[in-house]
Amino acid sequence: MSVHEHPTKPGHWIIDCRPSGYKGKRLRHILKCTREEAIAVERSYMRRHVEYLRPTAKIISGIWPSWIAYYRANRAASTVADAETCWVHLRPVFGRLQPKVLSRQLIEQYKQARVGQGVKHRTVTKELSYLSSMLKWAAANDYCDPIPFPIAGYERRMTAPPKPRPLTVDQVGRIYETIEPAYRLVFLLMADAGLRRSEALLLHREQVEYELGVIFVMGKGSKERIVPITTDRLRHELEARRGMKGYLTINETTQRPFLSIRKALDRAAAKAGVEKHIYHHLLRHSFGTNATVASYDLSALQAIMGHSSPSTTGVYQHLAGEYLRTQGRKLNDLVTDCPEKPRPGGNVDSSSETG
Repeated sequence: MSVHEHPTKPGHWIIDCRPSGYKGKRLRHILKCTREEAIAVERSYMRRHVEYLRPTAKIISGIWPSWIAYYRANRAASTVADAETCWVHLRPVFGRLQPKVLSRQLIEQYKQARVGQGVKHRTVTKELSYLSSMLKWAAANDYCDPIPFPIAGYERRMTAPPKPRPLTVDQVGRIYETIEPAYRLVFLLMADAGLRRSEALLLHREQVEYELGVIFVMGKGSKERIVPITTDRLRHELEARRGMKGYLTINETTQRPFLSIRKALDRAAAKAGVEKHIYHHLLRHSFGTNATVASYDLSALQAIMGHSSPSTTGVYQHLAGEYLRTQGRKLNDLVTDCPEKPRPGGNVDSSSETG
């Protein structure tokens, strides 16, 4: 307690505190007042110091630069780029506001306005998730007080993405043959080994053990897992880079790893005649589905893909079932398309049969 009654002066109180911490400057005052008044003065000293430490908390735009600097140091470059894209839409609405004036009504108004602009519910929820993360970080680091309510997006039933339509083994092979050589390794790391986009784009030579035939992948939550080199074509692409150091794929223009190969995927899919919507994570879904069709053990597939729960890996059993049903219909299509041929010996009229 930093407020004490004076030992020799009745009615006097000693305020003895260090607003800037135990190593900071010591403030000591003797006041003639009541105990409650002395406590109020001591709290005002402490409050003034806290407000001095939080100059950027006046508006949310003042918090953003510090938070994004923290994010750059602790998140993948693609995640940071995604957050900055969301900030473009968040800033005009929330940037000039103080965190303490945020309300559920303001959040709901933002949601309705964005949906009215034709933005998907899932995208709006992602934008608000970044806002929530920023303000939680700000409160934890003494930039502002905690928001007294959760910043919530839309319910999961409104934001769940459509079920992926994984590529077949044949489609993966056709895209691999048409994609430009600079992108082949990244493509196969996702399609033949199930790596996530950032894991594939940022793979180092030191993570590949050629003699053991495995790749040591640093995944979500800095958890390392072992991924086998599953195909000969993947091994071929890795062997071609055996003498390299550092990143295995480099953008020749920037001399840095690629942030995306989305355009290269679109070009390759068009050349290969694959009409599905192709994106990075679809390649990982395709690996999980095709590995399930190939009878991979579920627990082994979970370890390879780095899933924390078997239920996540179990989704590929459902996708594989859909895949097999689709393939199974091809026989029916073949039978249906074939013209009927007369049976050998011609048709037999049952009424002419004798017993």
